[in-house]
Amino acid sequence: MRKKPEYIFNKEIESKLTGFKTYLQELGNGASTIRQKSNYAGYFLSWLETEHLQPEDTRYNDLLSFIDYCKLEVDALSGVEGNSKRHINSKLRSIRNFYEYLKQSNSTIINPAANLNLKGIRQKLPSNIIDFKELENLYQSLGTTTNREKRNKIILGILVYQGVTTEELHQLNPNHLKLKEGKIVVPGNRRRNSRALELKPFQILELHEYLTEIRPTILQEITAPRPARKPTKINHPKIENQLFVSINGSENIKNSLLHMFKAIQKLNPEILHPKQIRASVITYWLKNHNLRQVQYMAGHKYVSSTERYQLNNLDNLQSKLEKFHPLNNK
Repeated sequence: MRKKPEYIFNKEIESKLTGFKTYLQELGNGASTIRQKSNYAGYFLSWLETEHLQPEDTRYNDLLSFIDYCKLEVDALSGVEGNSKRHINSKLRSIRNFYEYLKQSNSTIINPAANLNLKGIRQKLPSNIIDFKELENLYQSLGTTTNREKRNKIILGILVYQGVTTEELHQLNPNHLKLKEGKIVVPGNRRRNSRALELKPFQILELHEYLTEIRPTILQEITAPRPARKPTKINHPKIENQLFVSINGSENIKNSLLHMFKAIQKLNPEILHPKQIRASVITYWLKNHNLRQVQYMAGHKYVSSTERYQLNNLDNLQSKLEKFHPLNNK
C-alpha cells in the first residue's frame, strides 16, 4: 500500500521507529496497528524536527501546540478539517506508546502525552482586549514623582511597546539594554524565543535616566538601613544583576507589579493584569505587521500561538472549542 506523504520519513526518524515497531510487536499488536502507531509517532517526530525539539525535552504545552498544528495544517492545505477529534486522539495514544517505549531505556523521561485527550483541552482565547490608544493614554497618564513611580512607568512602557511577559521582566538585566542601537534584547527560555525589539525614542531617554540615576539610587537605599519592610536576607549580587529592582530589596518584583496595577486601575479600571496588556498589544501588532513578524516580536515558538490573536479568527476558534468541549461531546 502506498504511503501518504506525511508518513514518509527521513532515515533518522525511520531508525528511531525501528525499535518502536519491535516494542509494539512484543506487546502483541497486529501488523495494521503497528503500521498506524509508527506512522503517527513518525508524524510527531517530524513535527518535533521542524520545531527544533527533542523527544526528551518535549512537554505538555508543546503537545498542545502539536494539536493546534494537526488542526490548522489540514485547514491550510485542503480547506477541510481532516484531523477530527477521534483522529487526533489516536495520534496522542500513539505518542503515549512511543514515550512508554522510550522509558524502557530512560526511566527519567517525562511522557508529555500522559492522560492527554482532546476533549480535556480548554484553550483560552484572548479576551478583554484594550484598544492600543487607551494603553498609550495610560502610559502617558501614569505619575512619575517618586523613583518608584518612574520605575513603574518604564516597566509599563516595556509591557505596552514591547509586549513582554512578567516572567521576561524578571529575567532582564542591564546588559539586555542596547540603548545606542535603540533596542532591548528579550532573553528566551523553553517556552519563548529570544528577540531584539525596537525601543521608542522616549523610552531610550527614560531608560538612560533609569540606569544612570534611578536604579543606582534604589540600590543604594536598599543597602542603607531604614525602618521599612524588607526581606530578612537580601541577595545583593542577584538584585544588582536585575534590570528592575524592588524598593524593599526582594528578588521578585511580583509585589511591585501588584502595587503598580492598583495604581493603573485607578486610572483605567478595565485594565486588570499584564497578560491582558500583552494580548492587546499582540492583537494590535497583527493589524500592522504580518503574521511571522508578530510571531518573532511576541517570542512565540509556534505560529499557531500567534494566530490565536487574529481577531478575524476568534469566532472560528470559539466554534471549534465549543465543538470539542467535553460538555458537547455526544
